[in-house]
Amino acid sequence: MKLTTGGRRLVAAALVQSLGIGLFMASSMAFYTRQVGLTPNQVATGLATAGGVALLVSLYGGVLADRYGARRVLAAVYVGRGVCCGAYAFVGSFWQFIVVTLCAVACDRAGPPVLQTLVANAVPEQQERTRLLAVVNVVRNCGLGVGAMAAGGALVSDTLTAYRIVLAAIACAFLGGAFLVLRVREEHGRETGTQASREAKAPGRRALPDARYLALTGLNFLLSFFDALLLVAMPVWVLDYTDAPRVTVSVLFAVNTVLVVVLQIPVSRFADGLHRTSRMLTWTGAVLAVGSLCFAAAGSSPGWASVAWLAAAVAALSLGEVIANAAVWDLSITLAPPEARGRYLSVFNLSINGQRVLGPIIVTSLLLGGGTTGWIGAALVFAVAGMTAERVALTAGRSIGVLAPVPTET
Repeated sequence: MKLTTGGRRLVAAALVQSLGIGLFMASSMAFYTRQVGLTPNQVATGLATAGGVALLVSLYGGVLADRYGARRVLAAVYVGRGVCCGAYAFVGSFWQFIVVTLCAVACDRAGPPVLQTLVANAVPEQQERTRLLAVVNVVRNCGLGVGAMAAGGALVSDTLTAYRIVLAAIACAFLGGAFLVLRVREEHGRETGTQASREAKAPGRRALPDARYLALTGLNFLLSFFDALLLVAMPVWVLDYTDAPRVTVSVLFAVNTVLVVVLQIPVSRFADGLHRTSRMLTWTGAVLAVGSLCFAAAGSSPGWASVAWLAAAVAALSLGEVIANAAVWDLSITLAPPEARGRYLSVFNLSINGQRVLGPIIVTSLLLGGGTTGWIGAALVFAVAGMTAERVALTAGRSIGVLAPVPTET
């Protein structure tokens, strides 16, 4: 697809900062434990605490984007993450680690809805902005992989100096991303930010989005469980409940990465108009349900048959991920009033961040604890959630006058 100048800058910013994130993800645990002297339990506690606190702090990103403009706020988020990465190089105790991690995770969680707000303000055409977000997602995934591989030098050297060089590189990556973001023209953002400032001061202004938008947010919490299923449920199920070789876990992760990169942009083209985009939510639930049933079948199948069922399950999860991404990117922006878009998107993003915090707990305690029955129950939940989400999205869209576009010949 052909991108505008602003779109190319956003993609470049996503690539630069994802390279930094990839470097950080691959090297951070070794740095914390081998150089700072933290235990794995301390690191896990710090990350969990930061994730819980950031769940609420992230809401302020959207409020600030409405008031001051998404471009400035997103640049500030990137700068904040860069400063935190630089600060990690001088962390010497658990409490210092907690403070820096709280700031870093808060910036991380605030970023996605502000990025969506900036895309919506800079790209007025509905389908174009969904495709741009798809390109950003693909570029981000590629950058994460490249950054993770680049971290190998620090891991091999395993010295404080090497890790500090990596942290400095990560900080520079985020600062570079901030510079690129500031060069994006936010034509609609100027009007929106001014109007939002006036409405924020008006008496009687609702603190939360309307009931339909909140209902869609809650349903998206369930439909975004592809993340917890892949990162938590799949490895445990493969290793403890199937006859598949242990290396299958790594292969399945690679399959997911490839499928998401290949499918995200083509699938995003189907997010065109209220009816088609809402229908994608039903398809998300259906595909995730099929993936759950494939996992269940893998647990009762021997040898290579189990591997085949697992491959089918991950393929279904990957397809569900790209369908869900395209649908919710479009709907969460379209159903939000322009003057409060950042605030609405920050609330909607709670469904994704909440899944990241609660998903592993729900998956391990309810789904995996129930064995095959747990997977069948999950399939039913996904199917019902998808169909219900479609109805809610259609009702919400019609209530604010969102209509499907008239088809054009190509």
